[in-house]
Amino acid sequence: MQDISRFTTERLTILQRDEDIADRLLTFYNENREEFEQFDPLLSDNFYTEKYQRAVIRYERDEIEKGLANHYYVYLGDDTDTIIGNIDFFRIRPNPFYSTILSYRFHHDYWGKGYAYEAIRASIKMMFDNYDIHRVEARISTDNPRSIKLIEHLGFTYEGIEHESVKIRDVFKDHMRYSLLSTAEF
Repeated sequence: MQDISRFTTERLTILQRDEDIADRLLTFYNENREEFEQFDPLLSDNFYTEKYQRAVIRYERDEIEKGLANHYYVYLGDDTDTIIGNIDFFRIRPNPFYSTILSYRFHHDYWGKGYAYEAIRASIKMMFDNYDIHRVEARISTDNPRSIKLIEHLGFTYEGIEHESVKIRDVFKDHMRYSLLSTAEF
């Protein structure tokens, strides 16, 4: 398996990081708090501290080392000072499932410019090429038309509604379930 801790696209750098980015990760979340919180579970104010973000990064590194997940941060070009997005592959499941769940967030200043499409596409390709993954799943809130449009543009297949499947802001919300298979034209 090749080194998958860092890869690039035409316009982006995508990499796994250590605790040294906690301050930049906190800035990313603070600058997008209003946009992200409408689709997030209820978060404590503790989430918006550098100490908490350091703990999250340590947890992510542990999951990566155990082969349970991959967590990436997205940067514009070679500038690794400003996080424009993050991409996560949760629940990497080997035989007999060969699957993972995709999650992503992008800074609102970079919406509509194709960066999310470019980064997610490259990340999925990396997962298909370097892991024994056959199926990538995504669950998108029915209240998030931008993300629905993005996931469909990426070639994911709509599978149905998961009724009241995720508690968001103390209310159970429906989510649309999508998948992309490694055998798909990608």
